[in-house]
Amino acid sequence: MATSGNQIGLLEAERVEIITLCENFVDVTAPAGGPVKRVSARGRLERPSSLIVNQRPDLFEGAHGLSLLVRATVNGVTRSVLFDAGGSVDGLVHNLDCMEMAPGEWNCIVLSHGHGDHAMGLVGLQQRVGRLNVPLTIHPDAFLERGSVRANGEIMAIASPSRRGLADAGIELIETEQPSLLLEGSLLVTGQIARTNDYETGWPAHRARRNGEWEPDPLVCDDQALVRNLKGKGLVVLSGCGHAGIMNTVSHAQALTGVSQVHAVMGGFNLGPQEFQSRITPVVEALTALNPALVAPAHCTGYRAACAIYRALPVAFVQNTVGTQITLIGR
Repeated sequence: MATSGNQIGLLEAERVEIITLCENFVDVTAPAGGPVKRVSARGRLERPSSLIVNQRPDLFEGAHGLSLLVRATVNGVTRSVLFDAGGSVDGLVHNLDCMEMAPGEWNCIVLSHGHGDHAMGLVGLQQRVGRLNVPLTIHPDAFLERGSVRANGEIMAIASPSRRGLADAGIELIETEQPSLLLEGSLLVTGQIARTNDYETGWPAHRARRNGEWEPDPLVCDDQALVRNLKGKGLVVLSGCGHAGIMNTVSHAQALTGVSQVHAVMGGFNLGPQEFQSRITPVVEALTALNPALVAPAHCTGYRAACAIYRALPVAFVQNTVGTQITLIGR
């Protein structure tokens, strides 16, 4: 595997498992096979009713947002991280119940950025378990008051996490713009991502309140990603929304680790909104040049971009839904 300096010594994992806990989509008919398994909802019973016979357990809930449980085995030891918490208060806990998983089955939490569609599930989690007592890695800009400009010029507020609220919930905040190695060097949080191409140029309508005034904030600088290094196969790159651009994100991960080979790319690619449609072609071309073994666009990627990725990389493409479990095995 090609390397270029190994600026950050990210340990290789023998196995990486990614379970989608929250997503925009639920599809019980999505195909499985190879590294992909579709977990069935099984652990939470529907309300009994005389209207329906042969009732089954509750289905998963989909909502705009993303939450991934990421497990990795390094030197025979498996550790896990909750990457984002989804966009609804009850969705994360509900889907965990459906999967018969206990809230808190992770060693740490990482928030990809400070928008509510990646953090709201923490509310339901706290309501279920009380004090959370877990470290959480986050970029300092995630606590800014944010909004987006509507066509009429009004600014629509975007929900964001509270520094005081998270601390009061027992969370140990790790705030940094810099890359972070977590879980004994087996997990890389990219920190602030360098913007190095000319087509992933941010979100022009995005605003942040600084010094009491709304200011343009197109780069959403708190956007960061997770990176694992799968033994003998290369990087596994996971994005939340990908406001930094999924290709900027991958390039940043390669530069930080010195590992050029990319095995899997998964998460929000932020290509759904109309104003981002022109980015689809260069992103798909760059993804195709990487030749990853697996690509799982999710959340805010959008149908047009997902279809374009499928056409370009049909073997690698995975349709992501709540309950998708991807297991990657190193050499």
